[in-house]
Amino acid sequence: MKISRRGFLAGSATVTATLGGTRLGFSAVQSKSPASKRTLVYLFLRGGMDGLNLVMPRSGGDRTEYLNKRPNIAVPYNQMHDLNGTFGLHGACDGLKSLYDSGKLAFIHAVGMPEGQSSRSHFDSQEMYELGTPGNLATTTGWLARHMNTSPHIASYATIPSLATTSSAPTSLLGDFRAMSLDDASSFHPNSGRYGDEHLRALASIYDGNSSLDYAVRNSLDMIELLEQIDITVPDTYPNTGLADDLGLVAGMIKENVGLQVATVDYGGWDTHNGQGNDGGGYFATHVGDLSAAIKAFMDDLESAGLIDDVVLVVHSEFGRRVRENGNQGTDHGTAQPMMVVGGKVLGGQIYGSFPGLRDSDLYLNTDLRMTTDFRQVFCDVVGNFLLNPNLSTVFPGYTGPKSIGLFDTNAIFANGFD
Repeated sequence: MKISRRGFLAGSATVTATLGGTRLGFSAVQSKSPASKRTLVYLFLRGGMDGLNLVMPRSGGDRTEYLNKRPNIAVPYNQMHDLNGTFGLHGACDGLKSLYDSGKLAFIHAVGMPEGQSSRSHFDSQEMYELGTPGNLATTTGWLARHMNTSPHIASYATIPSLATTSSAPTSLLGDFRAMSLDDASSFHPNSGRYGDEHLRALASIYDGNSSLDYAVRNSLDMIELLEQIDITVPDTYPNTGLADDLGLVAGMIKENVGLQVATVDYGGWDTHNGQGNDGGGYFATHVGDLSAAIKAFMDDLESAGLIDDVVLVVHSEFGRRVRENGNQGTDHGTAQPMMVVGGKVLGGQIYGSFPGLRDSDLYLNTDLRMTTDFRQVFCDVVGNFLLNPNLSTVFPGYTGPKSIGLFDTNAIFANGFD
């Protein structure tokens, strides 16, 4: 057993009694409507992943350009999986290849922001992706928060409708006041036993008024009680990595039936300016292998619980890397990137979008993979056709492009509600 998320209150089994029933009394959701039972997991790869060494050209002129522009770090044939003859997948990604072959994983290549609205700044690009408003950093709410605040399918009885597996909610949840942040359960209440109970009892007594602060503290105490009542343990089937622990926590929340519709997960370490790894090995290979293994364990966990059709995982970074390797056998900040969408109802086993090519004349600013698919098109497909939120103009203000890229069988979705 790797991690038990209830360990933060070990020895405090009487927490409910010690607080005298004065809190709000959350209880696990016992039933769900077909729409409200779905969960979107948003995995952000912070640092700028080199998407061209994740999903790379395997044949034709683009393969030649790829090898010429990356003489040291290009992934060779014997270190890649064949996806469709035209593109390959990094050989360290056995788990992703399995999901792709089983039709549960779709890649969308050359995703990004409209030209002139993107940024090579980590901070600015992350903010614009999470705000859902490229070219505009002044937006006051995140796109996931706008979804949560406008969706007609958020169950009113959900105890944890949105979750961030970080110490504070990311920008994508800015404005969602129901969002719960939990990077480690011990962060909720580090003390346990007798003195931990006394601490909780004292807090309940102090914040016994009607102010917004009083309500906020009591809500936090309710969450402590809820997390003590449910047992969220990451199974041994998960790798021993931080990302796997976070995805395991999300899976545990989904299985505990707490009404979770949105969860965010971060995974950093992708800023590979030097020493990225030669001939398909090295740092990048290890890191992308860990990513692949964690995602596969997460999806296997959901499938064994009979929940894989109710979950979609969306994975991307703040930008891709430049097409040409630099002098330090790494890659610098670029523009477009591949995205991944994973789930039991995803029409996977294929690569969506239009690949722009790697010739010098094909590149954006003569350096970057050119964007051909607006990231909001992918998000709209997931929000509109999986989470069934029709308010896409509010979730993505100013976006007038296509609202679907074909990731779901919409006839089946709207015919049977995804049951």
